[in-house]
Amino acid sequence: MKKQILLGMSGGTDSSVAAILLLEQGYEVIGITFRFWEEGENKHLEDAKRLAKQLGIEHVTYDARDIFKNKIVGYFMDEYLSGRTPFPCAKCNNELKWKLILDEADRLGCDKVSMGHYVNIAFEKNHYFIHEGVDPDKDQSFFLWGLTQEQLARIVFPLGNFKKTEVRKMAAERGFNYLSEKKDSLGACFCSGDYRPFLKSQLPEPEKQIYPGNFIDEEANILGKHKGFPLYTVGQRRGLIHLNRKVFVKEIRSESNEVVLASLTDMYKSEFYIHNVNVVDQNLFTDKFDISCRIRYRKQNTLCRVKFIIENTGGSTTISRAPTMMAKVELAEPLESIAPGQTAVFYRDGKVLGGGFIL
Repeated sequence: MKKQILLGMSGGTDSSVAAILLLEQGYEVIGITFRFWEEGENKHLEDAKRLAKQLGIEHVTYDARDIFKNKIVGYFMDEYLSGRTPFPCAKCNNELKWKLILDEADRLGCDKVSMGHYVNIAFEKNHYFIHEGVDPDKDQSFFLWGLTQEQLARIVFPLGNFKKTEVRKMAAERGFNYLSEKKDSLGACFCSGDYRPFLKSQLPEPEKQIYPGNFIDEEANILGKHKGFPLYTVGQRRGLIHLNRKVFVKEIRSESNEVVLASLTDMYKSEFYIHNVNVVDQNLFTDKFDISCRIRYRKQNTLCRVKFIIENTGGSTTISRAPTMMAKVELAEPLESIAPGQTAVFYRDGKVLGGGFIL
């Protein structure tokens, strides 16, 4: 009897080729397309239905627009309005998308679930690890640090050992030329460009939440006027004010509507805190600087060590999935522009050990 697997189908090249490969591997595939955010005609949904029909597999649609708007878009808005820089893809992966597909898999009687991500899963010493995919330009391990052991035990990633060029070629070789020529999607699914117009468009009275304030230096001297703190992010250099030196956004003070500017040399930090921590096993972390910390998608692998603590008490403890868990990250070399709201992800030998949201 074939194993049933529920595959998230976006209508794009990756999930479509994943469906083809899973069928070739002997799975009974059911496709599911989540409706998260739509403006105008949903061509992706129609593309997913079309492919499912061509492959002769069952396809279901899940309307998650309301929960996505409340949980992900709402978070996105709240973060900017609190002076932080949100990471909606990590939030969605951690708290929405995988939970939904696993719940639907249970309803449909599917033991396994899958998506067209360019990552692998490794099982070593009784632990599941997200492992970097072979294509460094498409690797998506950075987004999946929040997956639990229970979730990883049920997930299959058929594209992890392929490069994007190979995936496009496989689509063409199997007669799906239209799939091989599809463009990649970029940015958040609901806000792929500049976030500022989107932020304003979603507020009923934007002028009451986004209004001018002061640019200041680190000594609180006023340098000029800004257009509203939610329109700026830590590390930003362009669109500020004209001074006789280069300055960057170092800090955003939402309570006073102030944006702190500093030189590049003042943007570096050697430690920071994270919350909503998820790690494979705390015992994988030592007092040595022997794991890599990444605070941006494709940049800055820096050696670090991690000390787990309990939020608001400061006492050391064994890590858990409790929401009160946080950690202190100490860097072997300082990093610049560490932005509150973004994520820090920990790696060793290509395996994701865990991560958290930067405080």
